[in-house]
Amino acid sequence: SHVGGLRRGASAAQSLLHLNAHISNSVVSSHAIGAKKKAHLTLEEQLERISTCMNNIDQLLVPSTINNFINQQFINRNEREIISIFEDAQPKALNWLISHVKLALVFYKIKDHRNFRGQHRTELIELLAVDRVSALTIYSRVLLLRALQLMKLPANARAEHWVRNIILSTHQDDLSKLKTMTDTKGDYFCMNKLIYSDIRSDTVRQDILSHFRKEAAVQQ
Repeated sequence: SHVGGLRRGASAAQSLLHLNAHISNSVVSSHAIGAKKKAHLTLEEQLERISTCMNNIDQLLVPSTINNFINQQFINRNEREIISIFEDAQPKALNWLISHVKLALVFYKIKDHRNFRGQHRTELIELLAVDRVSALTIYSRVLLLRALQLMKLPANARAEHWVRNIILSTHQDDLSKLKTMTDTKGDYFCMNKLIYSDIRSDTVRQDILSHFRKEAAVQQ
């Protein structure tokens, strides 16, 4: 049987030949995408590209007996491309992508790698929850908070700080909308669960509660 273009029983040498050919094709494809980027990919094409990169990450490219260094380079390139799509998107495009992609799944697929350089999950979430949070609509912030809850906050040491930053970057009527939308999206990932159950740090919890009180006082 074939998995990701490689035969399971293939020798190490044969497998590496197949893999090198696969990666060469991917490089050509990536150069073509790079050229087209300058001509502006449509939103649908950007979404499709994210999906393709996620599928590439899923593929079993080499038998477990072979050193995985080449495999890691391939994964690294696809993860970096996903990050760059979110990084380069204009605000409207960024919000469209967040509302159309399965964000929690993207966070799950992209990893913080110990065995080679690339804290890609942290980099992507930091990009959305800190660097570009001001560009996010309230709906996008709700989706981002939900994706962090689905990922489970203890999975990343910075997760509670990301939650705090998203909420503390939201003010007055927008904060009311954020809470209402978080509570009425039809699942049990409500604001109370986020603050009182998912967040473990008392300091972070108190910062968020103080922010709610302060913004409520301004509204009155």
